[in-house]
Amino acid sequence: MSRGPGWWQRVINGWRGPALERGLDDEVRFHLEQQIAKNIRSGMTPEAARRAAYVKFGGVEPTKERVRDEVRPAVIQDFWRDMRIGARRLFRAPAFAAVAILTLGLGTGAATAVFSVVNDVLLRPLPYPEPDRLVRLYQIDGNGRRSRNVSGPNVDDWQVLTHGFASIARMSFWGPVPVVGGNEPTLANASMVSREFFEMIGGQPSMGRAFATNELKVGGPAVAIVSRSLWRRVLDASPDFGRTPLRIGGGTYTVVGVMPEGFDFPNGTAIWLPRESQPPDQARTAHNFQVVARLGKDVTVDAAIVDLSRVSRDLKARYGDSTWMADATAVPLLTEMTATSAPALRMLFGAALVLLIIATTNVSSLLLARAASRRQEFAVQLAIGASRARIMRQLLAETLVLCLAGGLVGAVTAFWAVPALIALGPSTTPRLAGAHVDWLALVFALGISTGVSLVLGLLTALGAREAQLSSALSDTTRGGTLGRRGLAVRRLLVVVQVAATLVLLAGAGLLAQSFMRLMQVDPGFRLDDTLVLDVPITDGGSDYRVRRVAQVDALLERLRALPGVTHVGMTSGFPLGGGSYSTGQFLEMTSADELRSPEDIARLGATAKARAGNAGYRIASGGYFASMGIPLLQGRVFTDGDAPDAPHVAVISRSLAESRWPGRDPIGRFIQFGNMDGDRRGFQVVGVVGDVREQSLEAPIQGIVYASYRQRPNPIWRVSLIVRGPRPDAIAPSVRRIVREVNPELPLQIRTIDQAFNATLSSRRFSLVLIGVFGGAALLLAVCGLYALIAYIVAQRTREIGIRMALGATTGTLVAMVVRSGALLAIAGCAVGLVAAILLGSVVQGMLFGTAPTDPVVLAIVVAVTFGASITATLIPARRATRVSPVVSLRAS
Repeated sequence: MSRGPGWWQRVINGWRGPALERGLDDEVRFHLEQQIAKNIRSGMTPEAARRAAYVKFGGVEPTKERVRDEVRPAVIQDFWRDMRIGARRLFRAPAFAAVAILTLGLGTGAATAVFSVVNDVLLRPLPYPEPDRLVRLYQIDGNGRRSRNVSGPNVDDWQVLTHGFASIARMSFWGPVPVVGGNEPTLANASMVSREFFEMIGGQPSMGRAFATNELKVGGPAVAIVSRSLWRRVLDASPDFGRTPLRIGGGTYTVVGVMPEGFDFPNGTAIWLPRESQPPDQARTAHNFQVVARLGKDVTVDAAIVDLSRVSRDLKARYGDSTWMADATAVPLLTEMTATSAPALRMLFGAALVLLIIATTNVSSLLLARAASRRQEFAVQLAIGASRARIMRQLLAETLVLCLAGGLVGAVTAFWAVPALIALGPSTTPRLAGAHVDWLALVFALGISTGVSLVLGLLTALGAREAQLSSALSDTTRGGTLGRRGLAVRRLLVVVQVAATLVLLAGAGLLAQSFMRLMQVDPGFRLDDTLVLDVPITDGGSDYRVRRVAQVDALLERLRALPGVTHVGMTSGFPLGGGSYSTGQFLEMTSADELRSPEDIARLGATAKARAGNAGYRIASGGYFASMGIPLLQGRVFTDGDAPDAPHVAVISRSLAESRWPGRDPIGRFIQFGNMDGDRRGFQVVGVVGDVREQSLEAPIQGIVYASYRQRPNPIWRVSLIVRGPRPDAIAPSVRRIVREVNPELPLQIRTIDQAFNATLSSRRFSLVLIGVFGGAALLLAVCGLYALIAYIVAQRTREIGIRMALGATTGTLVAMVVRSGALLAIAGCAVGLVAAILLGSVVQGMLFGTAPTDPVVLAIVVAVTFGASITATLIPARRATRVSPVVSLRAS
């Protein structure tokens, strides 16, 4: 007997023992055959192998349970053997294996990387005890708008009158402040927190101590607690950190504690100062605090909201218009922290999953084609006695090896991609900097790989079931065909690929259109030939206002004298969300001295509402408007004559003038805006300038009141200096030198106005770039999948093409015939994808600006691109088929 491949299967197929003839369970039959085959491979004769198998099972008819108990180790060995065989088969087809593994690696890597970011930013619990019981409290005004900033008296009343919270803490986030002392000057985020903060949040210093009782009062010792990173950076990780005083935002503080590694709440905070060291805030209209609370025992969020709302409505009824709070609510802290970043990250994760689906369908198409080329192999195995279950198990093992290799490539890709996502992502995204590929992400990648392998293996195995013995063995000239069912499955997969690609491209197109519309919005200032210097002002002391003004004066004077500099200005922060920009309520007055005391304002009573308005508030110099290219429309800007002891003047924006005094001259009007800095002296309006987008390009234009930095310097601790010149990069070294000469302790950030403007668009750019990359990769995979299918169909129709050419068919006719096959699939995919894109438009609606989620122009362009790329993919195999000689084509059949 010839001992070629599979000879022992033929022996088993020729002998069926009495037990098998009586119709044993397929599983029993399989395991008994496996034992006989194992005995034959060890060198036994067929008869000896049969007897040994029966002896192993005790010489009795094997039952299902007995076989399972006896051959369980053999099943495991068979599994690993199938895996090894599958790996060897893939190794013999390196091109196929490389393409499939890289394709799966691309899809798995993208999904794993984005999952890692989503998990660390949105899903990972906050690193505090019982984090699900921490909530953020909001005020709600009469128009139903929520405000995260709350007035001090309202917080006091919440602490006394509510019953749903175990503790309530207030915070005041300062943002970046200058820190001088230790190694080198730097900028760090500082927050003032109340006495309840650390106990409520569950964080205590890992070195040193928390604030003492005598430090939690007005006039107490100036102390600070710092983060671990700031302790290393500024204090050189010294255990005697209390010996080095730090000047923080103009004051001198003693460091009494260092927080544990990673503690940075509120987001990004590196310095914590005691709120009680500042005088209490008495105004209910001054919203200076953010409030965090811990729910009481067994109190739900809904119950706490009901309790908080009851108290807040009672306060509104008691104080009326003297408080802007009409109601209040609570939001889980994690939900609040991730509210702005969650929509974009969820959309990106969905896009990554769509890309994974496209990659999976592409590989599935490749596996079906590979299975078709192995029809003769499967038919021979069936002929010598192999069961279809055995063939399916073999295909599943091969697919599992392939997908696990793709998952490994995807995991490696994710390790590389996550740092890139962090670098590309907005710095304001909470917890983004700590994103990493952890064990959960690896389990996610493994789960994807295993799940994909099962799906692909089943699809491939079901395709292989069409292998018929007679047709496969008689097909000696071709590598096999898919059959009608297999070809239909591949066509369906291509339609899915095209549809999913169109959905991704539609999302990218809508975001791109939205981004272009946003870039067309006039910010209200020029974006050329300008440097922006973010400079902290560190001088303190009892006369800090005078010293800060003197420091700004010195900087402006020396910068103005630089060759090539045309304009120099100063403001309390660059527009579009930078610096000390606040919004509040002003009151129109009849004279500058009408409302000099709280009693004067209280006497206004009901008439105050008619005289009140809302506006933004900025500190600026007279040169600010020219340096930013903000036009002067009426009156004048600040001059040297606007000294601290001169009548206080204000410049207002056009929208404020038009909304407050429509059709009337605003010049000479008096307003009171004392809730911004506590100074109740009135302003006289002396000028009107153009509108500036202060908060964001998307937000509506808001009226602004500009005050002179000489007259109202209180908020000045960090300023933006605007230096205009024809070559900003050339003058940057001189600008840096001047700042160092004025004060060598100033930490300086310098950038062009273009860079400052673009930084405000980082969030939108992040989403646009990633969706664009995913869409491009999806289009490439879809085109490759369609190309492979059409090339396969052309190869199967070689004989038909030869006959048509012999009968006189033209090249154009043949090309049109082939292209028609691809075009029908592309049309079907585009139709399905267009419907899906319209239905999923609400997913990106919140991220669009000036663009509808069903924008017909964008969708038409996306359909055209997808269809055009698909047709291009069919032209290559179509043209190649027409170049083959009819004689060769006929011989190929």
